[in-house]
Amino acid sequence: MMSARLAAQSEFPDGKPVASIDQIRRWITLFLTALHNRALYPPGHPAMLSSAAEVEALLGEILARNEALQLAIVGDRVLLPGYPGEGQEFRLEGGLKEFHRHGIEHLTFSRGIEAHELKALFDLLLVTTTEPTDVQRALHDAGVRNIRVGRIATGDNQGQHGDGQIAMQLYQKALNSIEELHRIITEDRTVPVDRAREIVDAVVQDHRRGSQLQALTWLKSHDDYTYTHVLNVCILTVAQARTFGVPESQLHAVGVASLLHDTGKCFVPPELLRKPGKLTPTEFEVVKAHPVLGAKLLRTIPNMDDLTVLVSYEHHVRFDGGGYPRQVHRRPLNLISRMCTIADYYDALRTIRSYKDEITPDEALRIMSQGAGSILDPTLFKHFVNMVGPYPRGCLVALSDGCLGVVVTTHPGFPDRPTVRTVLDGDGNKLADPLTIDLRAAQQHDPPLQIARAVDPNKVSIGAEDYL
Repeated sequence: MMSARLAAQSEFPDGKPVASIDQIRRWITLFLTALHNRALYPPGHPAMLSSAAEVEALLGEILARNEALQLAIVGDRVLLPGYPGEGQEFRLEGGLKEFHRHGIEHLTFSRGIEAHELKALFDLLLVTTTEPTDVQRALHDAGVRNIRVGRIATGDNQGQHGDGQIAMQLYQKALNSIEELHRIITEDRTVPVDRAREIVDAVVQDHRRGSQLQALTWLKSHDDYTYTHVLNVCILTVAQARTFGVPESQLHAVGVASLLHDTGKCFVPPELLRKPGKLTPTEFEVVKAHPVLGAKLLRTIPNMDDLTVLVSYEHHVRFDGGGYPRQVHRRPLNLISRMCTIADYYDALRTIRSYKDEITPDEALRIMSQGAGSILDPTLFKHFVNMVGPYPRGCLVALSDGCLGVVVTTHPGFPDRPTVRTVLDGDGNKLADPLTIDLRAAQQHDPPLQIARAVDPNKVSIGAEDYL
């Protein structure tokens, strides 16, 4: 058995992970074995003591090389934030039920951890109760200072330090999966539905946990516009459906339909999709064929949901019956098609392309409002505005006192008074200790503190995700 202090102090180069992924995987396996042994055997049993000693020893080695070890738990997967590549995620079938029972989705083990702190975590994980437990508070009360636990996305949308980074990891992994999905569709003219469902599962689970990914739909990249666009449309369509009251059992079908809404673009020459400037009438006719071509391809896929085919076909049909493909006999559009059209329009407006700059969320909503009742379903558009607000989470805003802040929480009924985390002072200097300000209460100031305008994130050197 090693000494009570598990990790020797050693220089940590540049804060970057240096312990190997294989080493961390082995430690997680030992940790779960020790946890289960603690449940099976009485205190002092040799099997329990032996497995606990292995856990302590290997964690000591890892923390001698890493300042901290972070783990994220999503379903039956463990993710390692900060570790690039496919090795950062691995599946543990049925081995994480103790964490799920207590709502633990994120753990950080810091250098300096002591043996009694691991013991306290084991004890808390093994408590079986029908009442929710504040595990972090219980750990604190037990004298634990070097283990932090929490959720990947908190219900109040405030988040803990590191939650934004984990959401970024999930968002980027989804983009990588969409890129592979798009390659298969383009090259093989088939749709790997299981891959699409895996991506949607992550989106739906995120919405249930507080919609952390929705705050990242402002992330834009010209190079992978195709992938960011379909992911953002999926995230925003699922959010609309869920908040509009679509049953939870149907959200996966909504997600797959919106994720695959642009399938037909695999038939459009890439040079047209990337063309700077306006398309010629002939070129536009080629692009306009993609909803029909996408629906026809999706119809050939075994067990493809009818909703997915319909949304692909209808997402460019206007609320008033215009748009494309042309409707010979006008009929009501599917509810999810109308939601997808709103998400598609919003993200297209918000996205930087080679021929236009990005516009801010409030500007996008102002433009869209002109099409409410003609292009867009006016009732659903009103709901969308109430959902995202003119200043959604992740939006950069300039305040009336000159400070720059990141919107971290929106409040129903107060669309122009979110909670903002200030990051730059009035002179443009980065704040060492960002302040969190609820602008509803700030109305009592003299003069009242309020948002002056939204700010293009590409014009400032601030990563909003670091403050969510």
